[in-house]
Amino acid sequence: MTASPNQDAALWPEFVQVGDIVYPPGGTFGPRLQNYTQLVMVHTGEMTVWIDDKPYFAPAGTVSILFPGHEERFAFAIDSDTWHSFIHMSIPNVTQSLNARLRSLPWPLPLSQPMTELTFSALALRATTLSTAEAMIKALCAQMLWRYIGEGERLMTGNTSATPHPAIERVRQIIQSHLGESLTLESLASAAAVSPSHLIRLFQAEINTTPIAYLWDRRVAMGIELLENTGLSVGMIAERCGFQTSYHFSRRIRQATKLSPLEVRRRAWQRG
Repeated sequence: MTASPNQDAALWPEFVQVGDIVYPPGGTFGPRLQNYTQLVMVHTGEMTVWIDDKPYFAPAGTVSILFPGHEERFAFAIDSDTWHSFIHMSIPNVTQSLNARLRSLPWPLPLSQPMTELTFSALALRATTLSTAEAMIKALCAQMLWRYIGEGERLMTGNTSATPHPAIERVRQIIQSHLGESLTLESLASAAAVSPSHLIRLFQAEINTTPIAYLWDRRVAMGIELLENTGLSVGMIAERCGFQTSYHFSRRIRQATKLSPLEVRRRAWQRG
């Protein structure tokens, strides 16, 4: 489902507040009246929140949404610390359709790696002296709400890939950020804190490929993008995308497109 420009504007927060806290075993909070739209990311421990006296449970590794106008009280894990992050947002112009989408989602949702990284990015901005920090936090919070909707709606479709294993998310990010470097199955598995054989099984089960095949597919895709959108030489593009030789790069490009690298570039530039 594609959001309209009006929907984009409707999810821009007027006020945001981000923070994180660790509650000791048996910690409680409330009752309180919720004044904001709030996302709560539980990193360790667990949380039970009573919303208008109805209990909802959120274990570690989940993200939950709370809506304004309700009475809430919280109880946290009794046998361990509970670490959670929170984002308060005042969003004055949420449309009826967006509000309905938010309220229809499963509660809680799995806390994905991208959502975790957005959370930590927002938290890190609290300490910056940049004049644009507040606008940047608002932008991150708006992105988190859209991701919350997208991940929740994808989960509702029954798509088993809606919440990829954290190891897959981690490896994808490493590959995307380090395409030009020498990456091996062992180094990727180590970064994802799993064994190489387990990483292969995860990739095959969830995205029907292997980590190394995925790596080379991303290198080819990046190579095509650079051919079409830059004037870099074929040799320089091959190096940036992690190919040892221009010949290897050209061979993989031809396998993917039936064209040589220069033909790929010529086709794109003529079309443009």
